[in-house]
Amino acid sequence: MYFSYKHDNWEWIEVEQQTDLKAELTNQSHMSSKWLKTLEKNKQDVIGNFTAVLDEEALWGRLTYEQSMQSKNDNNTFSFFLTKDTLLTSELNHELFPKEAREEMERKLVKSENAPQAFIVLLNAVLHKFLEQIDQFEYRLREMIWGIKDNNNMELLERIAQSRHELIVWNNLVIPVVEIQMTLEETFEEDQLGELEYKRLCTRIKRIRMLIREYSQEVEALTDMESLVSNQRGNEIIKTLTVITTIFTPAAVFGAIWGMNFESIPEFKWAHGYAFGLTVILSTTLGLYFYLKKKGWMGEILKTKSNKSIFK
Repeated sequence: MYFSYKHDNWEWIEVEQQTDLKAELTNQSHMSSKWLKTLEKNKQDVIGNFTAVLDEEALWGRLTYEQSMQSKNDNNTFSFFLTKDTLLTSELNHELFPKEAREEMERKLVKSENAPQAFIVLLNAVLHKFLEQIDQFEYRLREMIWGIKDNNNMELLERIAQSRHELIVWNNLVIPVVEIQMTLEETFEEDQLGELEYKRLCTRIKRIRMLIREYSQEVEALTDMESLVSNQRGNEIIKTLTVITTIFTPAAVFGAIWGMNFESIPEFKWAHGYAFGLTVILSTTLGLYFYLKKKGWMGEILKTKSNKSIFK
């Protein structure tokens, strides 16, 4: 046991291992074996509650409070069991929380009147950690917004895809917190939840979900913009290659004809055959060029784009 907090009316007990949590849970008279088995079977986020007996309501489960964006299994979760006068947590590493969140949590625990209010303080610390990491995502997103103008390439497309995945992961982390918030209302009476800290919890949840929603829209806009730029560049490349191939088709055709090694070719022994062939090639090539230009099929392939252009 490496953390505990005892108040006049309630107590927070932190145990180091899941087995220690089970031992503590067996001391709770209203804790059923079914809940223990559920904790054993579910290794990811799981939430349950008990409201059958008045004044013995309980909320329990497991919550992920840190998740790597590169590996599914690289995460940190903690188990909890909550009644009006007892909060049990297991495998919760307080050192993983930002220093400001830990200091804020310690000060607010003194003012908590019961265990549910202490648990709400803990959830606010978890959301504080989420917000700090989302702020770092915001910085990377701003870099990508300008990166698509300066250097649109496969690396940037990969970063956009990673950002979309990261937002999906963040949304997946917040959903269990939202469920816990709603289950708190379902399990405990309104006056047991307090007012100020519970209001902060609801506001932080709304704030995080708003950020995820807005950033998702920005990433979607980046994806559309990247697709637009890539498609435009691809079209310009294909158009350029097509025009070049078309313009030099006469040269290739006449070059192939006069490159044959047959003695019966009429122009083979002409004194001015070279000049004649060159004239035919140049005239047909220029004629085809002006024809394409007159039709407007040359597009802007010969125009020099500005260094500030996104489509350069």
